[in-house]
Amino acid sequence: TTMPRRKRDTAEAEAAAEAAAAGSNDEEVSGGEDEAEDSGDSSDEADLEMAQADGAEKELQVEFIFTDPAEEDTPYVRSLLAGGSLCTATGADAAGLAATVANQVEVGTMIKADGALFGFLSAVSLQRHRADPSVGRLISLLGSDRVEDGPLRQRLAGLLAPSGGANVGLLLSERMVNTPVQLVPHAVESLHLDLGWAAANAEPAAERASLTFEWLVLLAHVTLDAQAGAESGGAGGSGGAGGSGGAGGS
Repeated sequence: TTMPRRKRDTAEAEAAAEAAAAGSNDEEVSGGEDEAEDSGDSSDEADLEMAQADGAEKELQVEFIFTDPAEEDTPYVRSLLAGGSLCTATGADAAGLAATVANQVEVGTMIKADGALFGFLSAVSLQRHRADPSVGRLISLLGSDRVEDGPLRQRLAGLLAPSGGANVGLLLSERMVNTPVQLVPHAVESLHLDLGWAAANAEPAAERASLTFEWLVLLAHVTLDAQAGAESGGAGGSGGAGGSGGAGGS
């Protein structure tokens, strides 16, 4: 898996210079692969057709890359959000959240293969975007009885207060069901690097401050078994119950 990051071009340039100084022949290898690409694709397609005809399984090699968010990713992020657990359980506006994620280049990772978006991981500031209806709905949810733990609900209300609150980041993540789970740790690490980069380099200063999170919150969709819920005194049924968790930030 390769992870080109526009926001960290300087570090990548230094690494490339060191590799070149060490006598790296990556460019030559890349060129050879490009020349063989067309014939390789034809061979793969022929092998796949033969395997399908024989009823045998065919292992396909897919290269995933990590990219920074871009405006053109908006409809694909929206599609993932609309079919994901967060918007399904909360009724959050997938279009509004998708625009926020795709236009925040400083923090966020898009997981792609062959130009298609397979998943994403990002963190957006609840304080900065609280006036956005799509984010405001989630802030209201965090202060509602959907958070059943009273002390936690009160603490969240204090953290998310319009004035005097903390800078809380909302983790947003969705991916296609066939996205390899092995990519998840790398996406998390990439987000961690993004947060560090943004806290030190994002411009202007107000943007940098909004991306220096003190807390991170992840909303989880939980489905309760009706019988188990009744026995435990909880709310039964198959409806989703909103859960929340915070990880100490910077």
